[in-house]
Amino acid sequence: MIAISLISLSCIDQINLNLESGTTNLVVFGWITNETRPYEVKLSLSNAYSDQSGYPPIIGAEVYVTDQLANRYDFMEIPNTGRYLSDPSDFIGRPGDVYQLTIIHEEKTYLSALETMPSLTQVEDAFVNFIADPADFEIDAGDENFFISAFVLDDPNEDNYYRWKIFVNSELRNQPEELVLFDDRFTNGNKFKYDAGNVVFTESDIPYFQHMSLSKGAYDFYLNLKEQTSSSTLSPRIQPGIISGNMINENDPNELVLGYFGASEVITVEIVQ
Repeated sequence: MIAISLISLSCIDQINLNLESGTTNLVVFGWITNETRPYEVKLSLSNAYSDQSGYPPIIGAEVYVTDQLANRYDFMEIPNTGRYLSDPSDFIGRPGDVYQLTIIHEEKTYLSALETMPSLTQVEDAFVNFIADPADFEIDAGDENFFISAFVLDDPNEDNYYRWKIFVNSELRNQPEELVLFDDRFTNGNKFKYDAGNVVFTESDIPYFQHMSLSKGAYDFYLNLKEQTSSSTLSPRIQPGIISGNMINENDPNELVLGYFGASEVITVEIVQ
C-alpha cells in the first residue's frame, strides 16, 4: 500500500490508492500562483506500502507549462532532486489564465487537465480568536487556546473555493487535520466570518495566513484527503481510499498517475494583535 505526501489533485479519474505490494506510480505535484517567485513541479515515484525507503525522484524529465495563448514556460531541474523550477523573470501566474502542465520522461508524455487560476475575493478584519475566554478562564501561557478568524467578502457571481495556509512563528502548519478549507455554498455573495479553529496556537505565538483561491477539483482533492486521513501525519503507513487526479499519460490513458497540478491566486494576510 502507499500514501502520497500532502499534494493536490483535480478530477479526471477516480484513483484508488490501495495499490498492490510492489506497485510504483508517477507522483506529480505542481502549483502556479500570482506570487513573484519560482514555481515548483516535483516528480517522484510512489512506493509499495511495505517500502519505507522514501520516494525516489524522477530526474532528467522535460517539464513545462503552457497557457491559453500557447506561451510555453520551461522548468529547470535542481540536479538529481526531481524538483523543477520556473524562472520568475519569465513567468508569473495571472488570475483568469488557463494553464496545463506537460512532462516528458522516458518517451512518455504526461499532461494535466486544463487548470484556470480562480480570482480571489478579499478578506478583512483578520484577528486572533480564542476557544476559552481568557477573561473568564485561567489560560496557561503554553495552552493552545487561540486561532485565526477573518471576514471574507464573497463574489456573488462565482462559486468560490478557498484554502488558508496558516503560518505560526513563520512555520507552515500543514498536518492533514490542519488543512483549512471552505466554500461559499451557504454564503454566496455575502460577507461572512470564517474561523480556522482547527489550527490552534498559544497567546505568545505570531500567526499569519495566506488566503488562496482553489478550483473545484483542487478543493475536492484537499477535502477528500483531509476526510480520509485520520492519523496526525501522512506517511507510508496511512492507507487512503479513492482520490481524484488530474494527470494522465497521453501514450497510455490507463496508466495510473498520481498527483495534481493546480493554480491559485494568493494574498498574504497579517494579523493585528
